[in-house]
Amino acid sequence: MTQLRDVTLTRRRVALALTALAALPLAACGVTEQADFEDGPDSPAAEVPEESDAEQPSPSDGGGEESQTGTDGASGGAPEVIDPADAVDTISYTLPTDEIDGTMTVGLHHLIQRGRTMELLLTYTPEFRESGTFSLWELHGDNHSNVPPALFDRENLKRYDILGTGSAWDTPNVWNSKQAEHKLASGDTQAYWATFAAPEDDIDTINIAIPGAPEFEDVPIEQGAAADDATAEGGE
Repeated sequence: MTQLRDVTLTRRRVALALTALAALPLAACGVTEQADFEDGPDSPAAEVPEESDAEQPSPSDGGGEESQTGTDGASGGAPEVIDPADAVDTISYTLPTDEIDGTMTVGLHHLIQRGRTMELLLTYTPEFRESGTFSLWELHGDNHSNVPPALFDRENLKRYDILGTGSAWDTPNVWNSKQAEHKLASGDTQAYWATFAAPEDDIDTINIAIPGAPEFEDVPIEQGAAADDATAEGGE
């Protein structure tokens, strides 16, 4: 009886040993497959690919802050391209400098009263023989006072100059376009805006004068919404 029990125990131990040996390859295979798909910190799936430099926006394609706009307006918003062919009137004059032989054509686009101010939009298009590029300041004999327009109310003998934050031309200003920053080749156009105080008298037209050039005479003063009125309407 004892001998039979020993034989049975021996058979059971052999069967258990064989079962354990058979299970070893399956466990090893399971570990390998788990390692292939594990998202650990050292696995390929956990690595984030770096973005290509070619996909980054650049100033030249409009993706950066240096992209150019059609005007130098102080307010933000979408860029606006001003076509000189859209001017309602034009004047031309000889460039007031001995350094550059050519002419300047100024296009009048609009004069709009908005509450207590008037907004004037012009375009400057030079034509000259030189092959270089020049700013409005350089094209006007390096004299800032030769560039900006003024408004003349000849009926009431009043002159309106561009609003300013100081007396010097190099003082930071938000009331008109820059005159010495943008470079123009012959045939190029710079949009130029300027802001004036609204007329003190009840008038519908006014003259626009540029030093050394004929005047735009009897220019209608269009009526636009004042800035505070537009803000109030937008908030309703």
